[in-house]
Amino acid sequence: MTFKPAIWRPIAWILSAVNVGGIFFAMRVSDPPHALLHAVLAVGFGWWAIRLGRGSAGGELNRLQEQLEQQAVVLEDTQALLASQANQIAELHERIDFAERLLTQARDRAPSQAEPGRS
Repeated sequence: MTFKPAIWRPIAWILSAVNVGGIFFAMRVSDPPHALLHAVLAVGFGWWAIRLGRGSAGGELNRLQEQLEQQAVVLEDTQALLASQANQIAELHERIDFAERLLTQARDRAPSQAEPGRS
């Protein structure tokens, strides 16, 4: 069975409040050591409730840490995709440059071949 701070925190606050009430009841009915015991229990349960509250904040930090790690993975995947696309664009640019050089060479040869045919 798993310990669940969300359930035990309100219980600890209730126990602390009951023991604060027990202090006043013990002072009127019984002896001071009995009242002191209730005071110690009230402080102890209050401290426990506060600690349980801090634990849930730690859970929130863990949840945020997990989200941050997931976003880091997504960012890495996106960066890899972007790098791949950059490589593809560079390759396409090289092919366009090659095609332009071929067209320029073909255009430069065409007039020189046409001149001897005219004469």
